[in-house]
Amino acid sequence: MIWKTAWKNVWRNKVRSLVVIISVTIGIFGGVFAVAVMNGAIVTGNPPPSGYFKETMPKEIVQSIIDLASEFAPDIRVTIELDGYEFGANWTADPITLWERNSATPDMVLPIGEALLRQPCKIALGGPGTDILKLAEKLINTFSNVISAIPGLLGNPILNITNPHASKPYALRKLLTPRGISLDDVIAFGDDIPDVGMLKECGISVAVANALPEVKSVCTYYTTSNDEDGVALVLEEMLRTIEIQPE
Repeated sequence: MIWKTAWKNVWRNKVRSLVVIISVTIGIFGGVFAVAVMNGAIVTGNPPPSGYFKETMPKEIVQSIIDLASEFAPDIRVTIELDGYEFGANWTADPITLWERNSATPDMVLPIGEALLRQPCKIALGGPGTDILKLAEKLINTFSNVISAIPGLLGNPILNITNPHASKPYALRKLLTPRGISLDDVIAFGDDIPDVGMLKECGISVAVANALPEVKSVCTYYTTSNDEDGVALVLEEMLRTIEIQPE
C-alpha cells in the first residue's frame, strides 16, 4: 500500500493543477476530462485541455505490416484500430466473447479491407503461439523509423504498432501544454509495457500490484491490484487527505 504520510505532502503540493491518468483515461479535477487511447495515437479532451488529435498510419504501410506478420505467423490475429470504437479484424468471435475480450459489439467490427480505407491509427497483432517479441524485432528491422512497435504483455500478449510520433506522453503534452500544465503535475497509473514511457515522464507514477516488473521499476509509488480497486483506493485517499481550494 502507499504510505499515507507521503501522499499528504504530494496532494497538498500538487492539487491545484493535478492531472490524474489511469491507463488510457485522464481526469483533471474541476470537471475537465480527456482520454488518450491507442497507445497515444488518439487523444481528445473537453475544455480547457480541448482538442482532438489522431496520428494515422499510411494504408500502404499498414498493408505491408499485415503481409509481413502473416508470413511470420499465418494464423496471426490482426486488429486495425480506427477511432477507439470501430476496428477491422481478420478474426471472428461470438457476441459474448467479443464483448468479454474487446468490450465490443458485432457492429463495431469491420473487414480488414474496409478498415484500411478509414485512416487506421494502430495495428494490434497477436494470437496463440505468436512470439510477438521476435515479430517486433522483424518489423522494426524492416520498417525502421516509420513505425513504433510496443508489446503489451499482460494477459494475452499483443504487439501494438503505431505511427512513430504516437505515444502517451506526446499525446498528453498536446492537450496539457496549451493550459500551462506540465507532466510534472500529472499522476499516472500503469500496469503494462505501453505505460512505461508515460510513467517515466509524469511527476507522480503509481504501479498497481499486478503490474509487470518493468512497470514497477519505473514507479515511485504502488497500490493494490486492479481487481482490488487499487486506483480507486489512491484517489479516495487523496480526496480524504486534501482540501481543494478555489483558484
